[in-house]
Amino acid sequence: MRSLGIIFCLLTASSAWCQLNNRAFEDRMSIEASDSGKLFLGVNALGFFKNNEYKQTIIEGYTLFGYQLQPFLSYHLTPAIRIDAGAFLQKDFGNDKYSTAAPTFSIKWKSKDFSAIFGNLEGSLNHRLIEPLYDFERVLNRRLETGVQFLYDHDGLFADAWFDWQYMQYWNDPKQEQFVGGLSIQKRLLRVGSGTINLPVQVLARHQGGQLDKAGLAVQTVVNTAVGLNWVQPIGGFIKEVFLSGYYVFDKDITQTRQPYLDGDGAYLNGGLTTHIGLEVMASYWQAREYLSIQGGQVYPSLSPQDGVTLQPAPKLLILRFLYNYPVAKPLTLSLRYEPYYDFAFGTFQYSYGFYLNYRARYFLANTRH
Repeated sequence: MRSLGIIFCLLTASSAWCQLNNRAFEDRMSIEASDSGKLFLGVNALGFFKNNEYKQTIIEGYTLFGYQLQPFLSYHLTPAIRIDAGAFLQKDFGNDKYSTAAPTFSIKWKSKDFSAIFGNLEGSLNHRLIEPLYDFERVLNRRLETGVQFLYDHDGLFADAWFDWQYMQYWNDPKQEQFVGGLSIQKRLLRVGSGTINLPVQVLARHQGGQLDKAGLAVQTVVNTAVGLNWVQPIGGFIKEVFLSGYYVFDKDITQTRQPYLDGDGAYLNGGLTTHIGLEVMASYWQAREYLSIQGGQVYPSLSPQDGVTLQPAPKLLILRFLYNYPVAKPLTLSLRYEPYYDFAFGTFQYSYGFYLNYRARYFLANTRH
C-alpha cells in the first residue's frame, strides 16, 4: 500500500484548498490597520442539518440538527493587534439544554503575512485538512479549539501550525491530559499555463498522558500524516475550474500502546469541477490498510469510531459529492450537500445529505481614538 500510495500521489495531482470546498465555514479574524482603536460587535451563526443514512458499514447512521451562535466584542488595540471576547453556544434540536456553552477569548497579532493567536484559535475547517485527517462534522459538534496558533499566507505558501489543549488534568484526575498539535502546509510548486500544481503536507499528533491521574494509564502519542500533489486549472464558460489531487496518508502509534493496529496507510484520490453557478461536483476514492485516525471522517478508518469494536482492515470507498453554495445576502450563505458512496469492503451503498446556513457579520460600535 505504501508504494501504491506514493505512485498515486505522483501520477495524480483538489483545488488550492486541497479538500472539499469549505470556504463558507471558515471564520478568520481579519486585521486591518484602518480599524485601529475601533470596537465592533460581531455575530457568527451556523444553522445545520446533516442526515447520515448509514447502515451495514463501519458506523451506523445518525442526524445532526441544530444551531451555533457566537456573539463577541472585537477591539483593535493597535494596527496589528486584535482582541476578541464573547461566548459560544450550541443548541442541538431535541435537547432541552445547550450541548455547549463556553466563553471565548482570543488575542491575534499580525505582522505582514505572519499571524499569531493565543486563546480560541482559527481552528476546525480553517486548517484546510483533508477528510481522512479531519472530519467535516467537527465543525458541527467539536468546533472550539484553544491554545496557540501560528499562520503564514503569502505568494503561494500557506502554513498553519497549532497546539490545541483538549483536556486539562488535575490531581487524582480519572482522565489523562490530552492535546493535539497540527501542521498544515501548502506550497505552490509551479504554474502550468493558468493552472497551478501545489504540494500539501499535513500532520496531526495527539498526546495523552500526564502524571496527576489516578488511573495509571500508559502514555500514548499517535500521528496522522498526509502528503500529496494537487492541480487546479481555471476554465472559462459554465465550468469555472477543474481539479485533481492525490494523497498518501499514514498513521503511526509512536508509543506502541494502541490496539488493534499500531500503524496503517491509505491512498486518497480526488477529481472534480466547479461551476459559475456555485455547484461543485467531486469524486473521491479511498483505499487503506489498517488505518486509524485521530480526528478524521468516521467512514475512513479501519476501526469503528462509534463502538470501538467493529473492524475493517482494508476499507475501500468510492464517494461522489455534490455541493452548492448560494450567497443569500452579503453576510449569509446557504450550503447544500449530497454525498453518496459505495463501500466495497462491506458491499453496501450509503449516502448523506444536509443544508447549512452560515452568517458572519461585524457591526461598528465606537472609535476610541479621535
